[in-house]
Amino acid sequence: MATEAGTATGRSPSAWRSRTTELYAKHYPLVGLLLIVLFSGVLLRGQLDMSQRPLAQYRLFFELMLAGFVITLLRSKVGLVTYGMFGPIIISYILLASGPLWGTVLFVNLFLIALTTFLILEPFRLGTAHRIGALVMTVGVAITVFHVLADQRVLPAALDSLQVFFPAIITGWYADRFARDLSERGWRAPAIRFVWTLVAILVAYAILSRDALVSWFVHTPEAWAAIIGLNVWLGTTGAIRVKEYLRFSNVFRGSPWSAALSAAETSLHNAKARAVNALGGSASYRNGSDVLAMNRRNAYIKRYNPTHLFPELDKASMKRAFHGTGVSTPDTYLLVERLGQIGRAEALFDARDEFVIKPDSGYGGEGIVVVTGRTDDGERFETSKGERTPEQLLAHVRSVVEGHYSPMGLDGVAIVEELVHPDDFLRSRAGQGVPDIRVMVFKGFPIMAMTRLPTEESDGAANLHMGAIGVGLTVAEGRALGGYRSTNQWHDEHPDTGADLRDFTVPNWDEVLATAVHAAEVSRLGYAGVDVVVDEEKGPVVLEVNARPGLGIQNSTFDGLLRRLDFVESLPDDYDLKPPSEKIRLARRWDEADWETDATGTDAMEPKTRGSEPDE
Repeated sequence: MATEAGTATGRSPSAWRSRTTELYAKHYPLVGLLLIVLFSGVLLRGQLDMSQRPLAQYRLFFELMLAGFVITLLRSKVGLVTYGMFGPIIISYILLASGPLWGTVLFVNLFLIALTTFLILEPFRLGTAHRIGALVMTVGVAITVFHVLADQRVLPAALDSLQVFFPAIITGWYADRFARDLSERGWRAPAIRFVWTLVAILVAYAILSRDALVSWFVHTPEAWAAIIGLNVWLGTTGAIRVKEYLRFSNVFRGSPWSAALSAAETSLHNAKARAVNALGGSASYRNGSDVLAMNRRNAYIKRYNPTHLFPELDKASMKRAFHGTGVSTPDTYLLVERLGQIGRAEALFDARDEFVIKPDSGYGGEGIVVVTGRTDDGERFETSKGERTPEQLLAHVRSVVEGHYSPMGLDGVAIVEELVHPDDFLRSRAGQGVPDIRVMVFKGFPIMAMTRLPTEESDGAANLHMGAIGVGLTVAEGRALGGYRSTNQWHDEHPDTGADLRDFTVPNWDEVLATAVHAAEVSRLGYAGVDVVVDEEKGPVVLEVNARPGLGIQNSTFDGLLRRLDFVESLPDDYDLKPPSEKIRLARRWDEADWETDATGTDAMEPKTRGSEPDE
């Protein structure tokens, strides 16, 4: 269903000029950059005889530009999830020298060598610097051996080039990322990501191998500025990625093709509206669907989650903030911030049988080890990763501190905290693990929720990408709406326990919402996903506040986030000043009305029957 996203109002000529100047001010430096690029190209054309192909010797730089543009489109518009941007760009260039067959064989072989090295080194729990250093050294030796074999013509002559081998060292980084994902997330997600990386490399190679296209681009200065401008323009559009038409097929409530057609029509309508408004007219904008896609989500994050907050959102900083502001959260036993504090962790392990170790940074449960007790002989611990000795747990703490789970390879902080014992209500439905509740909070209003139930496939973890079940919950009541698994499967029953996933209501729902909203308020994020666990003694406790929450919750609730975000954005400014309790009350009423009632008339509105067709 297309919804109105904004309307331009009539303005006086002076107001219109002021507004137009303000709107387009940010474009002036970009236009200047593009003109400089264009002028530089035209200047070269005037100095050189382009018919003689004088820039052919610099072809490499233009090939990298084209490869970068192609892979950018595959990631941002098609939705391919790849291991980085620079790696596929460089490796696609390698294929030009070696050919697609031997280039792919070389890449896969070096990847397997690096992966084997990672697995050999894994028991030593090296820090990031030493681990990556060892992988680079091993890949360097392998590259030398392959190069010598190519010199001796044991391998094809196409591989006898440093142009082929030197950039291939990037495979050491690929192996490191892949192995980490494999140990933390299971095999499916990293395998799919690796396959899509290969696809992106081959597509980029297919473009670069078109000699006529590349030669035209090299010797057409106007194209240099055009590709930069096109890249910027595409980056500012919130178009739904091709992959998302399939991922959110149930939310679109129609075929992916009809949704794509609707999105195209909406884009044309909005382009016309922008032109009309720029000329001083009045035209409304539309959303093509209710689905919040990744590109649009990123725009909300930039707008409502200031970048200066991100350094304060690691788990260790948030734990301190929660404890200091009264947000209910698991007790923190220890923060290991440097290697000299490892002895404190050893003493804690001797004194306690249950605890959780987690890195202060990480994605999707990476590096979290849940310790549930000791073995019968008391020499080892029962953990979410199998039996572990105290020495192995200390080695894990050391690897966290040395940056094993840090995105930038910087030193990390290991958090040792209380083990939560979840209330039996949700745990009995999952049968294992720690079920949690994700509440989406926007500008202080809870707008969407789901509970994540572990499964045997997820190995007791509550992460959807590992195979857990996401069950949508109504904001109004905490009532279940059915289950979803990230493999695009929908369930009315839990696959392991057979528990009904459409006929229960989460107890203490008032307290769950209040806890989530309080945590979001403390984080100062305008758009956040708050993870809450209902402890059997403490009640709702906050595990984490996510500044970049995922989008799978839309499949779990069978509804799109975008219209709820638009609804809250349309509220008068004084709604921002309402206390949390009032925001929760209003959000529950709006949820009963399916987020379709005039926001300014909330106190007198009549709830709309859920599931009925909207008025045309």
